[in-house]
Amino acid sequence: MIRKSILLSATLLLAAATCAARSLPDRYSPYQYSHRWYISFQAGPVLSATQHMDSFWKNGKGFDALSWHGALAFGYNFTDAWDLRVSGVYGYNAGALSPYQGFYPYRFHAAHLFADMILNYNALAEYNVPFNFKTYIGLGAACTFGFSHLLHPYQVLDSPNLSPAVRIGAIFEYDYKRGFGWFADLGVEAFNDWYNGHESDNFPLDMGLKLSLGVIYHFPLK
Repeated sequence: MIRKSILLSATLLLAAATCAARSLPDRYSPYQYSHRWYISFQAGPVLSATQHMDSFWKNGKGFDALSWHGALAFGYNFTDAWDLRVSGVYGYNAGALSPYQGFYPYRFHAAHLFADMILNYNALAEYNVPFNFKTYIGLGAACTFGFSHLLHPYQVLDSPNLSPAVRIGAIFEYDYKRGFGWFADLGVEAFNDWYNGHESDNFPLDMGLKLSLGVIYHFPLK
């Protein structure tokens, strides 16, 4: 009788332990990224929201206001939900001076460096699936240089410029089990007013709206 009770108790304990184990997240899931490094590359169009950009549209050159950028990033996942990304960005941006007696578009080089904190909402809920929605906020700096030489009645472009920057955005990412994935990144960046080479007497920030498509690789956990 005692032996049967012991066997029954052991069976119940084993069953309870099995149920408890199944209720916990799978620590070997390929979609858990805690303590893993990753690398990514992305590229896409930029729409600048700076002074006098509406002159592109008024002169029938609206698509010339768009420019392109590319970014290479390295990141580290502190937990499944939180990671830090450091990215270098290069773009050849569009700008415009005041349309005083004419249309004055120009181009310039822009190199950015950002550090972003990223939150993965699915991982925050311990929901480990291939598709993830993330948001980020970052601080950084930009160097702009190589402005086009323009003849304008009263405006002068300064080069080079060093500008502090902030940005926010959202990431829609789909990953495969072997660590590779692809994503779309939609973000807004803000810089001080000298970013595009000249100061305005209106809004004190230069801004850019970016849409990127990219690829990512999560390195295996050692």
